Amino acid sequence: MKIINAVWTYLKDWKNLLTHSLIGVAILMVAFYMPVAPVFRVFILIVVIGFNVVRMKHAKKYLPAKE
Repeated sequence: MKIINAVWTYLKDWKNLLTHSLIGVAILMVAFYMPVAPVFRVFILIVVIGFNVVRMKHAKKYLPAKE
């Protein structure tokens, strides 16, 4: 249940949605003009998720909680 709550919190963050949307559009644009191996697409996705997790932990630790 803890994992499901963490995923739900991750998906509700508008910054994550914006980042994933922009990366998704960039990947599609690159795919149309310069085909990229699927392994690189997965790598980019993992990097974006990792960056967002670190950003969220940093914000939780150093920024005041919103009420």
